[in-house]
Amino acid sequence: MAKKKNIVPINSMRDLVDLVNHNSQVLDRRTKKLVKSARNVKILCFIAVGYAIYTAIECRKQEEQLYQLSIKVKKLEHNEGE
Repeated sequence: MAKKKNIVPINSMRDLVDLVNHNSQVLDRRTKKLVKSARNVKILCFIAVGYAIYTAIECRKQEEQLYQLSIKVKKLEHNEGE
């Protein structure tokens, strides 16, 4: 078939049908590529959101551990002062 931006001579209905079929196939291939890349972006977004949730949970765990340790240090300092 014709390259991009070239005028294709149409001499018969068969030529027209072939051109329309070709353009449909090209459009279908491009659409499939877009769908595949969109699917990959969705998967990447889900992974990123999942990782963000995981890191937030780990951060809260570490904050809780830090708080518990600070309480223990204060108790030890208080006991040493007596």
